[in-house]
Amino acid sequence: MRYQFENTIKDRLMYCLEWKQNIDVYLANRKISEKANQEYYKSKPLLKLIINFYFIPYNLLRFFRYLRIIHDYKKNEIEIKVLSKELKKNENQK
Repeated sequence: MRYQFENTIKDRLMYCLEWKQNIDVYLANRKISEKANQEYYKSKPLLKLIINFYFIPYNLLRFFRYLRIIHDYKKNEIEIKVLSKELKKNENQK
């Protein structure tokens, strides 16, 4: 039973670490896209204003989705710490 529990913790920890890496890549690419948009719209401020006004609902939805991702990211970091502690505790009990 203990061996199965330990394997489950290891699998979950590996999943959390992979998820964290994927989100790190997503956030890095998002920052690059934002920089590219800023650079593009430097010379077209009126177009940027019109587009931002037209897409207010969509931009709000994207902003809330971003906040949700950040929330899940922080929650995942805590889960990684907890799983690591549990794994160490199980290894010390052996």
